[in-house]
Amino acid sequence: MIGGMRGIAAVLLSIRAMCAVVCAQEEEFIAPPPPADGVLDEARILAREPERHRAIAEAIGEVQARHGFRLYYALYDSLISSSAGERAMQLQQAWLGDKPGMVLVLETDRGVFRFGQAPPKQEKIGPGGLIERSDPASIPAFALAEILRGIEEPLRESKDRGEFSEKLGIGVAQGIGKVLDEQAAEPEGGTRLRMVVLAIGLLAGTGLAALLVVAGLKRAESKSRERFLFPKVTVGMRLGAPYGGGKISSRSFGERRE
Repeated sequence: MIGGMRGIAAVLLSIRAMCAVVCAQEEEFIAPPPPADGVLDEARILAREPERHRAIAEAIGEVQARHGFRLYYALYDSLISSSAGERAMQLQQAWLGDKPGMVLVLETDRGVFRFGQAPPKQEKIGPGGLIERSDPASIPAFALAEILRGIEEPLRESKDRGEFSEKLGIGVAQGIGKVLDEQAAEPEGGTRLRMVVLAIGLLAGTGLAALLVVAGLKRAESKSRERFLFPKVTVGMRLGAPYGGGKISSRSFGERRE
């Protein structure tokens, strides 16, 4: 009995030591060199299907060739003492720093993915009030949400982790390419002009709503001040009482004649 307890205690201590070592390694994370083709397959999912790896790398390379926007895609089977969001930010800081770009991290075992992106740089206002951009703008959160909505159904229909990984990487790369195409097609200062128009519309809508509220309050106040006067009515005496009430029941005890 004592020997069995000692064996169990030894196993528990060894498991605890292994967990401590793994956690220490996770806390002391050192980013590997950035992958040349933009795909870091630590999960070894794409190694069994190199055609998927090539397709993802081509979609990522096209975004960089057209817009100079660097997208990295890192795949892990699972992250023990970290999260996909933390790892995405760690890789973004190590691989990109302040440069325009993004890191997409996927945990293949759980199908969880997160993005890492540097904060957008301050835009400069040039002569004439036009916006000057020295590099591609960051991808706004609403644009990322729109990209994910577009690939939500294909991801749900994925049959295995390899197909899910491929659809996610290619879908995000193509979606980012479309967003950057739209930004490049906008005239200089178009974004600021749209923001100004939106702000004016918001202020106008707020003012109109305030006017409607004030008008409603005034109307309610005027209604509360209304008084109704009922004229006096002369009522004749009924059975010696000025008012009648109650229920009346009639019964007939005679024979009914046809």
